[in-house]
Amino acid sequence: VNPQAARERFMAYTPILKAKKVMVIGGGVAGCEAARVLATRGHKPEVFEATDHLGGNLIPGGAPDFKEDDIALAKWFKRQLELLEVPVHYNTKVTKEMVLAGGYDAVVCATGSTPKMFPLGDDEKVYSAADVLTGAKEAGDTMVVVGGGLVGCETALWLAQKGKKVTIVEALPKILALNGPLCHANSEMLERLIPFHGIEVVCGARVTGYKDGYLSATVDGEEKKIPCDGVILSVGYRENNSLYQELEFEVPEIYQLGDAKKVANIMYAIWDAFEVANHI
Repeated sequence: VNPQAARERFMAYTPILKAKKVMVIGGGVAGCEAARVLATRGHKPEVFEATDHLGGNLIPGGAPDFKEDDIALAKWFKRQLELLEVPVHYNTKVTKEMVLAGGYDAVVCATGSTPKMFPLGDDEKVYSAADVLTGAKEAGDTMVVVGGGLVGCETALWLAQKGKKVTIVEALPKILALNGPLCHANSEMLERLIPFHGIEVVCGARVTGYKDGYLSATVDGEEKKIPCDGVILSVGYRENNSLYQELEFEVPEIYQLGDAKKVANIMYAIWDAFEVANHI
């Protein structure tokens, strides 16, 4: 999470000629890093966050105790922005009109991403991983996690450690197949902890519905029914870029960062934000 580490000469802060007033929309990792770098260089950023806290997806991501560093990072960003005296406007949903009326020299859109959801039938018992991790929705004693990527595996492991019976259903031939570069220490540990905690894994499965307490999936041409109290969808995130698209041709200097540009991981969001903010 430090883009300058081992690249100090090439990633030194770029001096500025004139301080710019910059609107940073979104207080996730990309928005916080952009604001931090801008303020460090001498610009005047302001952060606008739709919720009552900074950190974005770090907050649900850091819910399991084995992910406590995510919460530590969110707290660190909050403290850095306080030290740099960056104004942060919480509970503020930014509109196109607010941006155009604000008189900003530049605008940074770091509006993040939202979990992908789709109907399965009994949708009142179908939750996103973020809702379960943050406690907005309560998981039952027997749960199915649809999606065996990083978020799905970590959510399943967290639930199993809380004493729940968990099954992971994955469309690909193996879990953790699609996550971009993932630290081998992390992925190999996850692959071992999942069977260690008694989590059943069903790969090569296409989910067809959830009704009357059973998740239906097609596995190798045969239908499989898995009894469960609820379903957690962990099938990726979708870029939340509608505001940027509204403003793209209205604001002379506008940038899109982090998950809003392309859903990736913490490292990519921070490095992307650093590079862009260092050249404004």
